[in-house]
Amino acid sequence: FVDAWATASIVSATKEGRWLVEYAKFVDANGKLLREKVSPRRMRHVPLVPTAFNATVGQRVEGYLNDCWWPGQVVEKHDRKGFR
Repeated sequence: FVDAWATASIVSATKEGRWLVEYAKFVDANGKLLREKVSPRRMRHVPLVPTAFNATVGQRVEGYLNDCWWPGQVVEKHDRKGFR
């Protein structure tokens, strides 16, 4: 998924300077957890869950949906409905 982040665990380092990771929620055709070699640039810590969400219109945010964090931008704020 382009621009999405998924939870994975590091399995090992490779000789090419990459990391072999195992995704927590994605499986292959045999039902085994999916593994992939990734660049260190594509790795980061799991984001903290905010205790309060006070975003402003135009602010860049990430939302957790379908087992991934997806980039987005706040476009509207509704008094009763919240953010969109």
